[in-house]
Order: sequence, then structure tokens, then C-alpha cells
Amino acid sequence: MMATHPRQCHHPIAHRRNIPMPVPTQPALAQPALAQHPLDLPDARLIWTHEGNETGPTLIWAHGLMSDSYSLEQNGIYDFAPISAAGRLVRYDARGHGRSTANPVPERFSWPYLADDLLALARAASPDKPVIGMGCSMGTATLLHAVLKAPDAFSKLVLTAAPTAWETRQAQASVYENAAATIEKLGQPALDALVANMAPPPIFTDLPAFPVEITLEMLPAILRGAGMSDLPPRNDLTSITQPTLILAWESDPSHPIATAQTLASLMPNAELHIAKSIGEVNNWGQRIAQFMGE
Repeated sequence: MMATHPRQCHHPIAHRRNIPMPVPTQPALAQPALAQHPLDLPDARLIWTHEGNETGPTLIWAHGLMSDSYSLEQNGIYDFAPISAAGRLVRYDARGHGRSTANPVPERFSWPYLADDLLALARAASPDKPVIGMGCSMGTATLLHAVLKAPDAFSKLVLTAAPTAWETRQAQASVYENAAATIEKLGQPALDALVANMAPPPIFTDLPAFPVEITLEMLPAILRGAGMSDLPPRNDLTSITQPTLILAWESDPSHPIATAQTLASLMPNAELHIAKSIGEVNNWGQRIAQFMGE
């Protein structure tokens, strides 16, 4: 297994030219002892859990690249307690991430395919009612593709840390391909010998690094799947009419405010909030809980 080092929900390899991963710095924190539910797909097994207020709306959380469904909470970035108090919180690890498994096929890690996984999970976790979808970076992209495929599956959307998109996406894809090729060539010893040279966004500078375990064999496929992905075309996004809360943070090239602003301008029922400090990001849980009850 290999530990990665995201301070954000989308691994910040955009700040590197060739190799994305620094060395592990600390062990992963323990996750709550919740029942783990398997969702078997033709080429993957997704592991999901649920907790919180069973009488409230169901919210499904889709995490970011190289992350898992608990990483941001464990590292003190997102506060999910208000969300689980306001409704039923469903978490799942995306294929090839965390506890979920998959075959190392790059196309199956692209965002439209991950959207199919999310829709299958929504049907399993809430077969009778639409859900609130909440994503971060890769999860935000997954959610946008999913709602366009099945609008009736979602009642509301929460889009956090929208990733690079459209004109800026090709440069990101090149970074992913370079990283995948180098991993295949040099393997784990080269990764372990590297020292990270990218800086986190200023609002996260004081937070510790934390590991997420991904198999080394899976990494090239995951990176190439991300590299072949983009957000849906702008014109398609104008058809998304669900109430949408868009949350962004400042000074992060991997999650530029411009993407969030464009989404807010295209989606007719969207509101945008931009955080300028970690304290404001920590308060997103309260903001999301209020949005859930509106």
C-alpha cells in the first residue's frame, strides 16, 4: 500500500511537474465503527456507511481524488457533525480508493463512469426518495455528471472545491499522465525518496499532512482516469435546476475560484460562498446543514 498526502480533497499534484506524491508522514486516524455495506458492481465493490438523523433527508458524500470518505473530517478541514444531525449521512469510498476495490482500467476512473457508481449507490442507499448530493473536487465533478444523467435522483446539490475545468483541464491532464508514467517506471522506492515541493493553499498551511492508502498498482489507472475527465459542457450545466450550494476556497490552482464562479453563473438556482480562512471552511458543515433544511 502507498500513503499519499492530500491537504485538499483533490490531491494537489497540479503543483508538480512530474511526480505527485510526497512520503507518508503520519498514520491514518481510526474511523468510526459503523456497519460497512458492500455494493457489488460488475467490475468493482464500493463500501458505504450511513449515520445520523434517519428522519431527515439523505445526503450522499462523494470525496475527492486520492482521498476517502473520512479524510477531510479526520484532518480537521470539514465538519460533518452538523450534517449528520440534520439528516442521514451516507459516505462511500470511490472505486479504487479507501476500502473500495476495482480493476485498474483508466476509463472506469473517469468522471462520467464514476457518476454511474454514484447513481448505483444512490439507488441502494435511498431507493424510494431522491438524495442530496455533496461532492468535493472529483466528487463534485462526479455529482455534476450524475445529475445530468439522472436529474430525478437528486433533490439538492452541494458542490465544494470544484476542480480545474474546460480550458485549464488539458494542462492538468498532462500532469496526471507524467505522474502515471513515472510511477510505472520507478515504482514505490522512487516515490518514497521524493520530497514534496508543492505548497498547500495558504488557508491550509498550518494543517498536518495525512495519508490515504491506495495500491501502487492502481495509481496509474486512477491518474489517467482523472486526466481523461472534464466537467460537463457549460451549456449542459444550465439545465441543472436543483437548488445548489457552491463552496470554494481561495488561492488554490487545483480548485480555482473561477470554476466555482462559472458554475454559479450557469446553474439557475445556485448560490456561491468563498472561504478566505480555515475557520470559514470549518463552518461549511453548519452552512450545509441549514441548506439541507431549507
